[in-house]
Amino acid sequence: MQCKHKKRDGKRCRASALTDQTHCSLHAQPGRAAALGSKGGHRRATYNLGDLREFAAPKTAADLRELLAESIIEIRAGKLDPRIANALGYLGASYLKALEVSDIEGRLDALEATQGTEQRFIFSVNGPENVQRGS
Repeated sequence: MQCKHKKRDGKRCRASALTDQTHCSLHAQPGRAAALGSKGGHRRATYNLGDLREFAAPKTAADLRELLAESIIEIRAGKLDPRIANALGYLGASYLKALEVSDIEGRLDALEATQGTEQRFIFSVNGPENVQRGS
């Protein structure tokens, strides 16, 4: 059965009526539509940045872990917008990748420096005529 509520334009609501009732779920309970709309508005509310704890920029993976853990707590407490937390997660993953690449670069630089020292040592002991040139 169709809801018997008449809209402002005079047409009937097209929703199905609740079982054993004459109106749909929104029109059977006056004010329910307004309450649902209000709830949606609260979900999109802006968050007060003053409620967030201030963090220094993370320098290590442990610093990033602490930031993400604090963000999880703030989301659950309703202090942080989940969209901002989503961006933090995405940026955090990129940051960890950059830390990993930076660590590999540092190790490579150390190896190249060691390799260069060994080549100079061989060059000075054997003289320039006995050094094999690599490709």
